[in-house]
Amino acid sequence: MSQFLLTLAGLSLGGGIAVLVLALAGRSTRARYGARWRCWAWVLLCLRLAVPLSLVPQAREAAPIQLPLPQTGVLSPVSPAPVQPGPDSSAPAEEVSPGGDLSAPAGTGAGDVPASGGPSLPALSPQALLFALWLTGALGVLGWSLAAHLRFLAWLRRWATPADSPEVIRAFQSLGDQLGLSRRPRPLVCPGLKVPMLAGLFRPALLLPQGPMEGQALGYSLLHELTHYRRRDIWLKALALWVRAVHWFNPLCWLMGRLIERDTELACDEAALAALPPSEHAAYGQTILSAAARLR
Repeated sequence: MSQFLLTLAGLSLGGGIAVLVLALAGRSTRARYGARWRCWAWVLLCLRLAVPLSLVPQAREAAPIQLPLPQTGVLSPVSPAPVQPGPDSSAPAEEVSPGGDLSAPAGTGAGDVPASGGPSLPALSPQALLFALWLTGALGVLGWSLAAHLRFLAWLRRWATPADSPEVIRAFQSLGDQLGLSRRPRPLVCPGLKVPMLAGLFRPALLLPQGPMEGQALGYSLLHELTHYRRRDIWLKALALWVRAVHWFNPLCWLMGRLIERDTELACDEAALAALPPSEHAAYGQTILSAAARLR
């Protein structure tokens, strides 16, 4: 247990340093165009932090060598001759100690201490307390996230309906063919949603607002979300959530979640702009900025 806690602390410290390095690498204007490569760095970092085990096998201490004692029979214990009671003795003979005092009956030696009233609980070590604290925090983060996800799924089952607009279906299928997607998320319409979003890990769905979306705004929004789907950004976000649960005590791991969110959006915009002609870059950027303003 102590070895696990030391490995967890060392791994979290090294991961925090890597987070700071990647955060500084993304602050400059030129580095912002390398978001795709930073996303790969986030994947590698999250994979390492997700399993808090040492990659170097620990050397095991050699067991002490035990030599059996020879059974030669040269020395043998000498048992004292039993004391025979006299012919006139009617009471059992009492054992006499070498000092001349009468010894207590068998099983009640002078050095025996009376047993206590009940069994005592073993005291927890500091390592056990730290492990219990870490496990409680990790389960708390995972439980909170799981409860929020289940509430979201219940909301989808209650309110989401399949998209039936011909314009939405036509734009969705056209962009899916353009991006080469053999499998595609389900297009759903959700009331109360402000901007389109991608949700779901194993059964992904593309959620669209109930309000009217048409023209370039619809096409650019669908292109952005389908690019997220093709890049599998939702898997990276789920992995980052697991890392935050394992390293919940490290604030830099919570900062890492925000940086991953930023870099996945930048990398998605880079990939979407690469699929558009240069004449449409300004219109795409205006659509994304308008969506971000509605979220704020």
